[in-house]
Amino acid sequence: MNLSHITSHTLRRLLSLTEKKEQLIKGVEDVETQIAKALKGAATSAVEVAEAVTPFPPKPKKHRKGTKATKAKSGGLKDRIIALLEAAGGQGLKVKEIARKLGAKPGNISVWFSTTGKKHSSKVEPGRYALKGSARKPAKAKRVKAKPAKAKLAKAKSAKAKKKKSGLTPAGRAKLSANMKARWAARRAGKSASKRARKKSAGR
Repeated sequence: MNLSHITSHTLRRLLSLTEKKEQLIKGVEDVETQIAKALKGAATSAVEVAEAVTPFPPKPKKHRKGTKATKAKSGGLKDRIIALLEAAGGQGLKVKEIARKLGAKPGNISVWFSTTGKKHSSKVEPGRYALKGSARKPAKAKRVKAKPAKAKLAKAKSAKAKKKKSGLTPAGRAKLSANMKARWAARRAGKSASKRARKKSAGR
């Protein structure tokens, strides 16, 4: 571009156009700034409106331990368990049986017996409980008589045999005595006869 041919009029016009361009650019920047502010304000108001329309839900209240409802529930469980144990008597009931009849968890029933139930029940056997005073007493172990030794048995048998032999009637005893006397008399007679025979043979 040859600047030597540019006149002063052309320079003034270029300067005027450049100033207009700068003004327009500045105006555009101002408009963009206003648009950004408007958008930011609209977003803030939208959040405020949303918070006003849909407030945060209130926090749920925590139940304190030992409330009336809990105490009533535990008291009801106690009455129902005691009623079942009364019906069962000294035999008692197992934890699983009580839980099944009451529709409760066996763990809850076991906890009751290990805490509150200690005052009202006693353990019959592992996992089985009965009311205090009605629990059956464990059966006493029977004493087993010791068997006599073999020597004692033999002695008893011999004594029994002697008793049988000596168990004769008076008539039997008399007969036995007469037979014994006859035998001794025969033996004596035989001896005397043999002596006489010896003397005769010696005299000859």
